[in-house]
Amino acid sequence: MKIEKINAAVIGCGVISDIYMDSLKNRFRIINLTACSDLDEERSRKQAEKYGIEPKSTEAIMQDPNVDMIINLTTPNAHYSIIKQALNHGKHVFSEKMIAVELEQGKELLDIARAKNLRIGVAPDTFLGAGIQTAKYILEHGLIGTPTSALVSLNRNFGLFGDLLPHLLKQGGNLPFDTGCYYLTALAALLGPVEYVNGFSRTYRPDRVGEHLDKPWFGEPMKAEAENILVGSMQYKNGVLCSVHFNSESIVNELPELKIYGTEGVLIIGDPNTFGSPVVLKKPMSDAVEFPFTHGYKDNSRGIGCAEMAWAMRAGRPHRASMEMAYHVFEQIHGMLISARNGCRYEMESTFEIPEALPAGYIDNGFWGPTEESALIK
Repeated sequence: MKIEKINAAVIGCGVISDIYMDSLKNRFRIINLTACSDLDEERSRKQAEKYGIEPKSTEAIMQDPNVDMIINLTTPNAHYSIIKQALNHGKHVFSEKMIAVELEQGKELLDIARAKNLRIGVAPDTFLGAGIQTAKYILEHGLIGTPTSALVSLNRNFGLFGDLLPHLLKQGGNLPFDTGCYYLTALAALLGPVEYVNGFSRTYRPDRVGEHLDKPWFGEPMKAEAENILVGSMQYKNGVLCSVHFNSESIVNELPELKIYGTEGVLIIGDPNTFGSPVVLKKPMSDAVEFPFTHGYKDNSRGIGCAEMAWAMRAGRPHRASMEMAYHVFEQIHGMLISARNGCRYEMESTFEIPEALPAGYIDNGFWGPTEESALIK
């Protein structure tokens, strides 16, 4: 089959760009990666040389009529401006999480995209991996009966991480937005939209000092600008009730929890920040069992959201990592923080269509059958 590729360029050549560029150059055939850009020109040049593409300025990429899609891998505080600039240049965008920092910015981007008939796709795309897609298979086949409640919990040490990556201490970089979105996106893909949220939050130790000797900000004052502990609850439109706990002022050893409780079983989902974390099913009066993967992409497949969006563009169908679902998760977090500040329940304004499951059975069969990428065509 002759593939009409989508020409794409990366903006932002930080750490996460390696896995994206490797996947898009060597794994997914639908994307033709042509160029990259970064504020650090030397970093852009090195990535371009490594992946056989052209280093360009952001403006040159925006002005290039041959670039169909911008892949935005900048830090969160730059997402809004890069996405808006790309849309205004007539480009589709796939962005790292999240869509913006402020809620109104996210709304504006959706409005621009709709007005210009352009697509925005947003990470996390881990929900397209083997773990979450297998969990979706379990739910859709009624193996835990009717889902009734869910539990999300994540701890991290942003005293350590924030000193290494200061953007994590800023608005839009704190734990609910940086990593919590993986958990809430997984639940969104499995359970659908939320109707109401409540929240309690605090900023623990807002004033701190740089502690890493090898960083230029060693000994300098650093400020945690956003809430770093958030607990809350969510009521899904299907009636499921969910308890949420995000604490970035804990230990470095993560103890992730993501569970869905049903009338006939409990679904224990592995770390949604990965693609192939085990999925465990607990049925009444029986031992918990690890469920075999029904879908492919169990290794690190970041970039799959870009590829699936590109196939969707060629097929004229909706892409799964949609801007509507991304914005809804974005609003969930903002809603819990608004609830915490105002002391009242927050009613969600946005909604989205639950993305269809990927076709099952494409588990890198290679020579013997369809490849994993074949699952992205439909």
